Amino acid sequence: MTIKTILKSTLVSTVLLSNFAIADDDQILVGAFHDYGITKCDSFILENSQLQGNWNLFINKHKGGIDGPSTEVTVTQIYGSQGDTVKIEDTYIQTAKKCFLRNTWTLTFKGSCADNVDLNDWYVSNEMPNKDYTTYKNSGGLELHAKEISMGNFKACIQEGSKRSSAKHG
Repeated sequence: MTIKTILKSTLVSTVLLSNFAIADDDQILVGAFHDYGITKCDSFILENSQLQGNWNLFINKHKGGIDGPSTEVTVTQIYGSQGDTVKIEDTYIQTAKKCFLRNTWTLTFKGSCADNVDLNDWYVSNEMPNKDYTTYKNSGGLELHAKEISMGNFKACIQEGSKRSSAKHG
C-alpha cells in the first residue's frame, strides 16, 4: 500500500466515523423530542439545535397547551470549558400548523465585558448605570444583555440573549 492510499483510506474512515457521531447526536436529540411529543419538527430542530462537543443535555415538557392543542418542550445544552461556557435553552412549540422556537443563550467569558463584547458587532443601546447590566444591539436587531462580575482579581462577563423563529412542519 502506498502512503497516498493509506492517507485516503484514513481520511475516508475519519469522515465516515465523524458522520456517524453527528448522526448519533442528531438521533439522540430528535429521539428525545419524539419521547416528549414533538414529532413534526425534526428538520427545524436539527437546523437550530445541533449538539456541540462536550455537551450535557437536559429536556423537559411543559404541561398544558398555549392556545389549543400544542406541545411545548425545552432542551438545555451546556458545553465548552471552565471560563468559556455556553448555556443554550431552546423551547420548541409544536402546534397544529407550525413549529416555533424561542432560543435563549448565556455565555460566560473570563475578563471584563469591555474585553469580551465586540463593539464592531454590537453597540450600547442602554447603559443602566444603576443596574448590573448593559444592553447592546447588533445590526440585525438582536439584543445582548451583559453583566460583569468580580471576585478579588477575577473578572467574568456574563452575556445573555434570545431570539424567536418558526417554520412549517417537516
